[in-house]
Amino acid sequence: MKTLAIIIGNNNYFKGNELTNGENDANQIAGIFKDYNYEVKLYLNIDQKKIVEILQEYSDLLKDFDASIFYFAGHGFEVDGENFLASIDSQIPPENKYVAKQNCITLNDLFDIYRQNPTKLNIVILDACRRSFGRGTALGFSPIIAPKGSLIAFSTSPNEGALDVGYENNSIYTGSLIKHLSSERIAVEDLFKSVRKTVFALSGGRQTTWEHTSLIGDFYFYKHQKLNILSLPYNPNVLKDENYYEDSEFYKKIKELKTYNWYKQNPAIDYLITIPVSQLDKDQMFILGRNLLQCAIGGANSAMTFFENLNRSLLDFQINSENHILNGILFEMYYDSKGEFRFNNFKGNYREEIFKLRDNPAFNQSFDFINGILIQQDYSVLFLPNSQTINIEIKCSQKTTNDGFGDRIVQVIESIIFNGNDIKKEISKYYIDGYNENGLKTVLAKYLNAPVESIRINSNFELRYIRFII
Repeated sequence: MKTLAIIIGNNNYFKGNELTNGENDANQIAGIFKDYNYEVKLYLNIDQKKIVEILQEYSDLLKDFDASIFYFAGHGFEVDGENFLASIDSQIPPENKYVAKQNCITLNDLFDIYRQNPTKLNIVILDACRRSFGRGTALGFSPIIAPKGSLIAFSTSPNEGALDVGYENNSIYTGSLIKHLSSERIAVEDLFKSVRKTVFALSGGRQTTWEHTSLIGDFYFYKHQKLNILSLPYNPNVLKDENYYEDSEFYKKIKELKTYNWYKQNPAIDYLITIPVSQLDKDQMFILGRNLLQCAIGGANSAMTFFENLNRSLLDFQINSENHILNGILFEMYYDSKGEFRFNNFKGNYREEIFKLRDNPAFNQSFDFINGILIQQDYSVLFLPNSQTINIEIKCSQKTTNDGFGDRIVQVIESIIFNGNDIKKEISKYYIDGYNENGLKTVLAKYLNAPVESIRINSNFELRYIRFII
């Protein structure tokens, strides 16, 4: 998801209102978001003149992004029901809201930008109002209504003060935020819940963070790394196995697996799966796993038997917590002989048997292996193997048609939403008019390469007889 981050950190307020950690907090958050490959705009100690420039740039840039994050570390307050983020020129507390509007960014300014971009996902993080002795009880934020598709995160609950200290170089809120952003991959809602627990504990219950959300899509914080297949712990010629070769009897048998001739494949499989695991290296087991899946899909009986008893078959190749055969099988599901991602053309014929293995802790490391690869793939229309449930939101209308055999009530599909993506067009290509909900689940499982039991459909009508065009 292409994400824009606007980061503001203020320290240099008028005497008596100076802050210690606003700049540090903003700099560190900006650094983390740069590591996430967000487009980061960092502003420190903004004055009145900078406000219009920042808001205009935010409005102009957002059109080219899927999501945005606005982070503010500094003083904030409420006057007559309106919420203000103070520039360093601001009088604190302000004389009145008209004076405040001249020197502050208002939350309504941000909300106006979001309403002009209703298809975007927006997150506002406010570590405000801050003072070295605390943020006081007189200064706070009034209740708000977040625009659709947005989440507003406050460092305190309504009418609570907030601490500018807590960590050595950070406020208690941003310090906790930084700690939890170090997670491998965390959903936005889970992030702020974790931050709330930490802040509450470290402040002795004096500070409780608070969020207001109308988010519809999903958003995850994680470090986006361009996947380099060759960085995986296997030899390049088994990761890109179209040109696989080694001078060995093992290679000759693998070559027979690629013949599409059952009379050659079956004896070769019978030979290969009886080799003691101590006589195979990890690359040989990895490519054997890849080819076993290929042969099973192609109808070779020996490979099909291997998959019919998959749990037991794989345990023969288990080395402590590692199973290189399973790693190869999982990799083959998602990547072709050139090491390129299959993009919803996955080898999922045995997905139910394969994902059932998640029930056995012995195979956890293999599912962590493929999950880590797929996260780096950064492809949102995909079931991640470590997930348990995926929600599919289906909007449809109900109509009565005559199909030549009488009237029939049908559910006309208008949208199929997964991870914020409408996949209706792709699913309609499976020609499933007339399917019910269970039939649709089967198709969704194939498209997303997910076990059927993991799919939960939420629809405004019961799906008994679906149509895509009427």
